[in-house]
Order: sequence, then structure tokens, then C-alpha cells
Amino acid sequence: MTVIENDNEWAVIRLATLQSEKKQPGRLLFASVTLLSPGRVLPTKMDGVDQCSLSNSKSTVFFRRVTLTKESAIEWYRSLGSGDEITPIPSCKDDIEEKYDGIKLNVSPLNDDLIWPHLGLPMGEGLFSHPSGSSHPAPFIGNTYARIHRRFGSQKGFDDVIADDTAVAFVLRRLHINLKSFPEYLGSVAYIAPDPIIKSIDNFMIPSEDDRGERIFYRFIPRQGQTLKGLKLTTFDKKEQLLASFETIDIPDNGILDIEKGQCDDTYGYVVSHPDHGALAYMPATGFIREVNVSTSVIHGSKKIKVPVSNSQNSAEMEYIAEERSPLPSDYINDNDDSEENINVRIAKASRQRERGATAEKYGQRWFDNDSRELAMRFIQNEIKKARSRIIIADPYLASLQLGQFLYAVSNTSVSISLLTSGSAFKESEQTTSNKENFKKNIKTLKENIRITPDVYILPASILHDRFLVIDNTVWFLGNSLNSLGDKSSLVVKLPNPDDVIERLMAMCLNEYSFK
Repeated sequence: MTVIENDNEWAVIRLATLQSEKKQPGRLLFASVTLLSPGRVLPTKMDGVDQCSLSNSKSTVFFRRVTLTKESAIEWYRSLGSGDEITPIPSCKDDIEEKYDGIKLNVSPLNDDLIWPHLGLPMGEGLFSHPSGSSHPAPFIGNTYARIHRRFGSQKGFDDVIADDTAVAFVLRRLHINLKSFPEYLGSVAYIAPDPIIKSIDNFMIPSEDDRGERIFYRFIPRQGQTLKGLKLTTFDKKEQLLASFETIDIPDNGILDIEKGQCDDTYGYVVSHPDHGALAYMPATGFIREVNVSTSVIHGSKKIKVPVSNSQNSAEMEYIAEERSPLPSDYINDNDDSEENINVRIAKASRQRERGATAEKYGQRWFDNDSRELAMRFIQNEIKKARSRIIIADPYLASLQLGQFLYAVSNTSVSISLLTSGSAFKESEQTTSNKENFKKNIKTLKENIRITPDVYILPASILHDRFLVIDNTVWFLGNSLNSLGDKSSLVVKLPNPDDVIERLMAMCLNEYSFK
């Protein structure tokens, strides 16, 4: 954690607001306050505002970018949530537009993520991980080293924005954040302070030569007018699941460090810290490239292939490109000695295998061999027994027999049960009516015996193909239908994003599909 520095003189504020009605104050959607590095050229004036009308409501998202002195920007940042907020006023008088600057702004009460004025360095999932994708806590800072402070407000009232992909893309282009992926930032604001001392860091391996082994080289380049005085480098070496070294070194005035390692077979990371500013930069444990596989081919030509989209006689057609390739010899560059078994490779392979096994266990990956029908049935029954709030079974071949095979395992009568089946479970034949009647009879028996009444939806066969079992907020993907799971080899697995699947399944439960 760090305190605010006095080196930056200017800041850029990017503000997105949501206006539901004309002549009504806009509501803070998201804003960022970014301090500019010393010597950086100020951005050009933005004329007016950018706007995006929502397709599913009468609301509009507005965006404006303005430049303020650092002190004024911080004052505006801290004023938010007080109940008397206005949009930021540019510090240069020529940049002010009275129609947009200094007007009323609605902001919900804000909660500071860190106690002001402390700042945090975004690190993703931890010291040994790269912050990327969904694990990055602050995508709006870009690829530069920067510390942040955040103030979180209410997320309520922004559903129409998140549901509109055009509006989400509009904000992403201007504020560098996807609010659908990072909904915690709705109604919030972030303060971004770039590294005030270090301009860049070079870090690479020097191969062994003469009587010296491999070394790791560091070069720290300060910003104009800054020195490296007081900076410390903490290095850590990671060997699979072992922390092999953890050492803190003073960075010399010339910014050059050449550290002997002997052989760089491990992964290496570092943190740069300052006595006043705290952590300024870091690199998670990363290995140096020691081998490269190069595979090339020559494209002789290509042609368009036209194929029907389905088996239907009147199916539409689609095109795709087929390329003719001739492979060239592959090159393999490796500076390791392959004359004997490489123990590091052996350890890495074993470690990766354990990680894959742990991931499979996390997602409940389970294989049922053929002729393991009873084992598969007991597995499903045990999962149903765990339900506390809801059960959804989506299976196009779910019929009368499966009601008795599985639903008597329900142990909590307050559980809501939805069954999504299809006409394929009630084959179009002379027996269709009796099949449906038998299904109704079994539903009635369930109600009489264990006091549960499922909601049943018979979907068109063209809508539902895959099989899913929802237990509370967990979604299992089933390789086979419940009427044959385990008869033939099949797989079941938990899905990593259950909410999306549950939402789509529930959308299928339309009134016209209700079982009568």
C-alpha cells in the first residue's frame, strides 16, 4: 500500500453516465481518474460528448473526457458520494463546455476499497500469477505499472446497460472495461496512479560463457528527473511447487543488476518497492524460453466448399474455405543436453498431471463405463438428494420411467423441480396418448407419495438436444440421457459457468410448452 505522491501534475477523467429521462441528471455508470506521468503531453480537448442510446429502453449512455490538474481531479474523486456531486470541470478555461461540465450528477453512496489515500498494486490471483482476463482486478489500467484506489457504488438500475451489447462495447472502447464481465464496477469510480519513478524495466537471461554460469540481468530506467534511490528488488525463484529463493536487494544508482544463477531451469519473479510509495511493479514467476518448435507449411491454393446446414431436404447451405498445404521440415531448437533424462522435465510433467487431475475433480469429471447403468443411476440419485432449493432436468428423452427412477430421491419437499423433455420421449405412434397419460399418472403418484409436483415442459425436439442436471446452482452436463446413462460409455462433468446455462434453460420454459 502507498500514499499519494506529489510528482504528477495533471489527470484525465473519463466519465460514463446513464440518463433515463431528458433534462434529468445523469447517473454515474463508471469513471476513472488517471494521473498523467511527468512530461507526458496533455490529451487534446474533447468536443461535446459521445452517446449511445439503449435498444431496450429510452435511456442513453453518455461519455466525456476532460483534463484537470492533479489536485482538482483528486478533489472531484473524493467529492463523489457526498450527495452534492457535479460532473468534473476542466482546469483549462478554453476546454469548459457549460452544457456538460459542472452540471448535476447522481451518485450513490460510495465505499472505499482501501482506506484513502492508500493505493494497491493489481496482482490478479496472487504473487505467482499473471493478472489477465477475469483474474485482473483492474483492466482499465492497461499494460502499464500502476497502483489504484477504488470507490464502489450501487449496481442497481443498470440492467438495461448490461443487457445491451452495443452499450457495453461503447463503454469498453472509451473506458477500457467490459462492465458485463466486471459488474462490480457499475456505479463506481477508480483512481489510477502510474509508477512515479520507474520508466521501464529490462529483465533477461545471459547464457553461460567461459567460466561463468547463466545469469539474470536487470536494468531499471528511471523517469526524467527521478532517481532510483531507496528502491529495492525482491526476487523469488519458484521450482514447480517449491519456493526456492526469496531475497531482497538494494537497486544501485545505475540501475544495473547481474545475478549469478548457475543454470536458469526454474521460474523467476520479482517485486520492486519504495520506502514511501510501497510496491511499484512486479513480475510473477516466469521461465525463460529454452526451446522452440517451429512448424511451417506452404499454401498451394484454396477453394470454397459448399455444404448443407442440416439433413433436411430443403436445408440452407453454407460455405467455408479449404486450403491445400504442404508441410516443410520442422525445426527444433533446444540448448539443453538430451543425453540423459532431464529431471526438471520429469517433475514438470508429473506436476501438470496432478493439476489436470485436480481440475477434473473440481468439475466432477466422471466416466461411466458401458454396462455401469446401476452405478450411474445411483450417482444421479445421490446428486438429486443433495438439492436444497431447485432441480432442473433437461433431457429430450425424459419419460415416465425416469420419474420413478430418480425423483423419489428428492429429500426436501420445498425444492422447486422443473422437467424439460421433448416430443421425442413420447414417440409419435399409436401409443402416444397412453405414454402421455402414463406420464401424468406418475406425476400424480409423486405428489401423493412424497408431496412434490414438478413443473413439466415438453419442448419441440428441434430446441433441446444436450442433457443437463441442475442441482441448486450446480449444472451437470450429461453425456447420455437419463434413460441410458451408463448403458454405454459416457461422461458427466460440472460446468464452470452454471449461471449462463441455468438462465438459458429457464428461458426455454415458455407457457406454450407447459405440460397439460
